[in-house]
Amino acid sequence: MKSVWLMIPLLCTLLAVGCATQNPVSESMVAQTEARIDQAKSLNADRYAPVALRDAEKHYQSAERAMSEENYDQARQLLEKAMADAELAVATSHAKKSQQAANELEENLRALEAEVQ
Repeated sequence: MKSVWLMIPLLCTLLAVGCATQNPVSESMVAQTEARIDQAKSLNADRYAPVALRDAEKHYQSAERAMSEENYDQARQLLEKAMADAELAVATSHAKKSQQAANELEENLRALEAEVQ
């Protein structure tokens, strides 16, 4: 009988853990991810980093679906992936735009050199 009494607290703990609800995803996390995706779009990531932008949007949409189903842990993970993809799209867009500007400067320099000779 003593072992039954010892198992009651354990069963209560397991029941409490099993019934615990997940905390909703913070609005700031959603807003930050959405803002980063918008930033990527404004930098023409659809041209410079289309795969990263597509992945960011896909993960964001999946996160929205998970939130509507109240699967908040999965939603958080998907938002983190969306943020990482969006940041990659932003960084890639910046890098490719910088490279493009450097190429144009180099081309202009060559044209000036040709004029001088």
